[in-house]
Amino acid sequence: MTESRTIRVYVWGVAASALVASALAWPVAPKHVDPWSIISLTAVAFLLGLSPRNFRVAASGSTSFVVHISAGLLFGAFWGGVVAAISTFANQVQQRNKWDRVAFNSAQRLLLVTLAFLLYQVGLHGNVPPAYLQPQYVSSALVQRELFLFFVVAAVYFTINKLLVGLASALSSGRPFREVWHLNFRGVVGYDFGASLLSLLIVWVYQQANLFGIGPIGLIVGVVPIVMIRHVYQMYHDLQSSGEELLELMVKAIEARDPYTSGHSLRVKELSRAIALELNLSARDLEEVETAALLHDVGKIHEEFAPLLRKESRLTSEETALMQSHAIKSAELVGIISRFRGGIQKAVRHHHERWDGQGYPDGFNSTDIPLASRIIIVSDTIDAMTTDRPYRKGLSLDIVLAELQKCRGTQFDPAIVDVAVGSVAVRRLIVGAAPDAESDAAPMRSRRAGSVAAAFLRTGRA
Repeated sequence: MTESRTIRVYVWGVAASALVASALAWPVAPKHVDPWSIISLTAVAFLLGLSPRNFRVAASGSTSFVVHISAGLLFGAFWGGVVAAISTFANQVQQRNKWDRVAFNSAQRLLLVTLAFLLYQVGLHGNVPPAYLQPQYVSSALVQRELFLFFVVAAVYFTINKLLVGLASALSSGRPFREVWHLNFRGVVGYDFGASLLSLLIVWVYQQANLFGIGPIGLIVGVVPIVMIRHVYQMYHDLQSSGEELLELMVKAIEARDPYTSGHSLRVKELSRAIALELNLSARDLEEVETAALLHDVGKIHEEFAPLLRKESRLTSEETALMQSHAIKSAELVGIISRFRGGIQKAVRHHHERWDGQGYPDGFNSTDIPLASRIIIVSDTIDAMTTDRPYRKGLSLDIVLAELQKCRGTQFDPAIVDVAVGSVAVRRLIVGAAPDAESDAAPMRSRRAGSVAAAFLRTGRA
C-alpha cells in the first residue's frame, strides 16, 4: 500500500469512528439545548483556533480545545462533539489546508470530545453539567468525585489526541512514531492539563451568567482570561522560536565562509537529535543536546581558523594544536549567554573528548565526558565522513557504519555507536548526506576510510 493511500485510509477510518461515536452519543444527548449557546461556543472556539501553534513535525495545535471541553461539560458528548467538529472545520478551511487535513482534524476533534464525554456520561455516570458547577448545594463527596472524573476525561482526551495526531504526523512525514511523539508532545502534558482547568472557569462563568439570563454574554466574559493566557503563551513561543532562528542564522553565517562545511552544524543537530531520541532522553536533555550540537563549532568564527578550514593539505603540528583550540573558544562564546552556561557549555567544550581519554581539550574519558558530548562527537564524525571536502569525497553508508564500529570503545562511547548504527532515523540521515555506495568513486574512498574518523578527532576536520 502506498504512503498516500495509507494516509487516506487512516483519515477515513478516523472519520468513520467519529460518526459511529456520535451516533452512540445521540441517545444520551440533551434534547432541548439553547441554539445560541451552541453557536456562541462554536464561535469562541473558532476564534481561539485562528492562530495555531506549529509543532516540529507536520502538526499544529491551538487552545480551542478548552472550549471543546467546556461544551462537553455543559451539554454532553454529542453537542460537545458538534461544537468541536464545526469550529475545527471552520478553522481548517480558513487556513486553506488540504482536504485530507481538514477531514482528519475535524473528525479527530469530533471523536475526541465524543469518546471522552461518552466515557464521562455513560461509563463513569458523571453529571452534565457537573455537580460542582450546579447553583444548588451539593455534597463535598460528590464534588470531589466529579472533579476526579474531570481529570480522567482530560487524560483520555489528551492521550487519544496525541496518539491520533502523532500517528498522522508519522505517516505524513515518514518519521518513526516515537520520534514524532518526542519532538511534538514531550513536555506539553503539564500545559495541556493546566489549560484544561480553564474550561471549568468558562463553564462556571457561563452558569453564573445564566442565572441572570445572559448565558452567551457570560461565555464571552469567561473567555477573556483564556485569550489573555493564550496571548502570553504565544508571545513566549514566538520569542523562543525567534531565538532558535537567530542561533541558526548565526551558525549559517559562520559556516558561509567555507562551502564545504555549509550546513554542517544543522546536520549535526539533526543527527544528535535522532540519537538522543533513541536514548529516550528527557525533553530538557534533548533540548540541551540539540542546542550544543548546533553551537559546537561557533568558535571557528575566529579568523585564525579560516585558512586552516580551507587548507587542502595535511595540517602541521602547530596548525593541529591551533585547530584543536576551537572547542575551548566555542565554549567561551556559548558561555556568554547565561542560559547556556552549565550543561550546554560543557557539552560544547568536550565534544572532541575520546572514550579512551586521548581526546581534547581536557583528556576526559568514559562517562566523565558529558553524555551530550558523547552524542555530538559521533554525529560530528558522521557528517564529516559523509560530506565532500576539498581533499576527499564523502563516504558511503556502509563505509561510515564500518568506521563507527571500528572506533567503538576507543574513540566513541560503545553504547552511542550501537544506537547510531541500529537507528533507522540515523541511517536515513546518513543516506540523505552520503553518496551512492555503488558509485564509481566508492572503491577509491574505501581505501582511505580507515583514517577518516581518527583524522577528524585529532584535528577537528576530516
